[in-house]
Amino acid sequence: MVVLEDIIRSIKHYMNHSAFLLALICASSLWITLPLSLLSESTDSLSAQVQEKIWQEIYSQDFHSSKKLVQLELAKSGKNETIPLLSLLEISLNGLQRYKQANDIRKKILSIWESKYKKSFLEENYPINLATWTRMVVVKPDSLLIGAEYFIPYPINSSKEGFYYHKFTLYNRFSKKPTRFFKLEKSSITNQEYRLYEINSDGESKQIKVYGDILPEMKDEMNFLVEFLSI
Repeated sequence: MVVLEDIIRSIKHYMNHSAFLLALICASSLWITLPLSLLSESTDSLSAQVQEKIWQEIYSQDFHSSKKLVQLELAKSGKNETIPLLSLLEISLNGLQRYKQANDIRKKILSIWESKYKKSFLEENYPINLATWTRMVVVKPDSLLIGAEYFIPYPINSSKEGFYYHKFTLYNRFSKKPTRFFKLEKSSITNQEYRLYEINSDGESKQIKVYGDILPEMKDEMNFLVEFLSI
């Protein structure tokens, strides 16, 4: 896909920066296809053509149409329990502000991942490019904000002194390049509070929001970031 190729090329600009940021960008660059390549799951479960068509409806903020397209695919034999389609359905439902239904899909995604992929994920030592799925998308005239959740809290270091829970990436819709990065962290550094950080191109973090000891809803984080970014 042209969009994905452009985003991957943009990653090279950051190659000389911190390893953590590069990993974050690599994971973010997969927002279109992830989790199509999720561990042992076949990439044939959702064709690029179907995927492109669904995403075009999302780009147009026509979440009714994207939902219908996903449901059509779900109705086809053998495709009713794949994480790629369920992820697109969750995006569509969140776009329609049907948060309860979207959360039901989220639970189903986590259940599938737990039963089919968790063991391999842990054995492979938390591969960053397989650590999240996209849950929410905010479309603006010149930008795209992507919200993703880690399947399980992702260690901030090898000592597991804390974990990441959500990550957010802002894309320029014209250049198709990632421009801003954010992560939700809870660790000894944050006094065991959930705190949202922005990460710059040097891998440095700046705290922008404190949520306390209760995991925030992603929709609330997305709403905050839309206001914070003035998009």
